[in-house]
Amino acid sequence: MTRIAPGARLHYLDPVAYEHLYRRRRADVRFYVDLADRVGGPVLELGCGAGRVALPIARAGRAIVGLDASGPMLEHARARAAKLPARARTLVTFARGDLRTFRLDRRFPLIISPFNAVQHMYTRSDVEHLLERVRAHLEPSGLFVFDVLMPEPEFQHTRPGRRYARSPFTHPSTGTRYQYTESYSHDPVGQILHIQMFLDHPTNPRASIVMPVAHRQLYPLELEALLHYNAFRIVDRWGDFDRSPLGADSPSQIIACRVDRSHPLAHDRSPRRAGARRRRRS
Repeated sequence: MTRIAPGARLHYLDPVAYEHLYRRRRADVRFYVDLADRVGGPVLELGCGAGRVALPIARAGRAIVGLDASGPMLEHARARAAKLPARARTLVTFARGDLRTFRLDRRFPLIISPFNAVQHMYTRSDVEHLLERVRAHLEPSGLFVFDVLMPEPEFQHTRPGRRYARSPFTHPSTGTRYQYTESYSHDPVGQILHIQMFLDHPTNPRASIVMPVAHRQLYPLELEALLHYNAFRIVDRWGDFDRSPLGADSPSQIIACRVDRSHPLAHDRSPRRAGARRRRRS
């Protein structure tokens, strides 16, 4: 069964609204399209959603497989792909799967995981199983590139229950204009930032929408250690999609890494799925 972790499911039930909400986020798309052009395909995208990154990569002439756990997002992605030019349509495919347990029986020179998808790996075990799957699907000299948000203390110390105003949101399908606010609460032990996204209907409170989102907070040295102990070496690290250096004011951590062939885990040829190993440990 395909699993979507708590805190991620509801946010992805309405692909049209999701796509509209993040329609101005374009810098990361340009970054990953350029990366795919430089490295070549085929590309594997982990957490592809509705094809926000995968479809432009296909349109640019690179083959890509998009993997996601959300059925509605994948259905929307396939509908969008059907409208691509004929050549681009042949270059993109989508598959449903859990990032911790997927198996595609092929390897890729480039694996990407854009838009904070790794932050839905809420435990060390989740991250380790994801990285094991990346190792199993990456070509020997392949590149794994992903981005996560830089932890922001201001969101970790907000007043409980306080709502912070965002720009009003107009649903692209219904035309309804919602008042959009967010609230935050932080679990310092689990390092998880819980976000409540409130879309308040102008006349009917029962038609209002609440979407919870949860993001694992990953600090730079913690992320470096997780990669190191799971057989990856960082080859590049940036603080934004213009490839500026990572610094105190960086909004993101963008990591490019390869499998460290000197690490014992790099030579684990076991065909067992990550999920099977986890069941034996429990």
